[in-house]
Parts: sequence; C-alpha cells; structure tokens
Amino acid sequence: MLHQGNRRRSLGLSIPNNKITVPEEVRQILQKNYAVYQCLKMGILNFHSVAEFIQPQVQEVTGRKTSVNALVVAIKRFSDSLSHGKSPDTSRVLNGARISLSSDIVDVTIKAPRTQFPKIVKELSEAASELSEFPHIFPLASSIKMILPAADYDLILAKRRSIDGAVAQPNVAKLTLNMSSSAEMTVGIASYVTELLYRNGVNLLDAFLGYGDIIIVVDDRDGPLAYDLLRKETHGSDEPSEPS
Repeated sequence: MLHQGNRRRSLGLSIPNNKITVPEEVRQILQKNYAVYQCLKMGILNFHSVAEFIQPQVQEVTGRKTSVNALVVAIKRFSDSLSHGKSPDTSRVLNGARISLSSDIVDVTIKAPRTQFPKIVKELSEAASELSEFPHIFPLASSIKMILPAADYDLILAKRRSIDGAVAQPNVAKLTLNMSSSAEMTVGIASYVTELLYRNGVNLLDAFLGYGDIIIVVDDRDGPLAYDLLRKETHGSDEPSEPS
C-alpha cells in the first residue's frame, strides 16, 4: 500500500510552518489519507513503515529533524486515540436500540430512467397491499432498490410476470436497527455500525442509513454473525429482539 518510489509525488511540497508541532502534522497526514486512516482504526498497519513514509513531509512542513522512532510514537498515540475516542459517543448510544434479522430476503435493483420512477414506485406501492409486509423501496440516482421477503417477490412476479429492468439478488439477509431518539444527535453512528461489521468480516451488500433507522443487507451466511455483533453493542436494550 505504501510505495517508496511515489513518496515525494504523493506527499507533495510544503512551505515549512514552525508553529505546527510534529504530532499535529502526523495527525493531519494520517487523517487525510483515507486508506491509512481506516487501517489504523482496524489495527492492521505497521507503524514503522508509516513513519518512514511520512517522515519527509513531517520534516518539510514542521522544519524540524524528526527520527522515525519519534514518529512511531506519535502514530501510536494517534492510533490509540481512535480506538478510545469512538466509544463514548457512538457505541454507547446503541444501548437501547432494537436489532432484528430477517432471512430469505431478495435485494432487487430496478434500472430505469428517473422519469419513470414515479410510475414504478406507484405500481410497487399498490402491489404491496397483497404482500406480507410493505417492502423497503429506495429511489437512487439511476435505479430503484427494493428489499422484501422472497415469498413476496415471487407474488409480485406472479401478478406482473416480470419487472422491466429488475435484477434480483436472492439468498440475502436483512438487518434492521431501530435506534433511540438520542442517536439522531450522534455524529458518526452509521459509520460506526458499518465499520464494526466490516472489521469483523461481514460483507455489506447494501446499506441504507438514516438517523433513527439503519437497514443493512448481507449474505445469508453472514446474517447470524452480523446480528450477534450488533446485539453485543445493543445489550442495554430492555426488550430483546429475535431473528426472524
């Protein structure tokens, strides 16, 4: 991921700023490099390699001679702050949230011009009156997403025979997270949830993130693991939810 040959080009040239400290410059560099930042948060980065990579820019910007060991210390402190800093504001707000898991779900993508969106959404909404539950319908930039039980999708197909432009992905599971009202004021809660699943090997196929509700689609095989991970974060809930 880090290439010595591209170091100067990727870091660029900067005018020395004697007012900025070495730890502050390290923090700024790491925060602006998305790949490195994410790897730090997951704890899978070699601090020494990163220190060697950023050493030229740190010295150039701060105007100070800085050893690799000193940079390793600064990187470790920044990394520790990431793991400690997210707990009070994000994971704690999940206490009291309700999590449910539904299997045998179909994730449908309907490709269509945006001018046809109103007609398609209206037809799908009208068909929902005969289904076991109202499907999740999400109009996107160039497609419409529909998340619903496989039996309901089969019923729609039986009535309509087909849906123009529809591509269905079967054998998926749906996780629904209903959060407390306090979550609406918590910055980064959606990122915390998706990163928690990703960090533990859960492949997210689709995610629809709101303040009070989060809907996540994963492979059927990942459903139980994702559910258990989120239940550990919502253990403070007084009324437990069970997988369906």
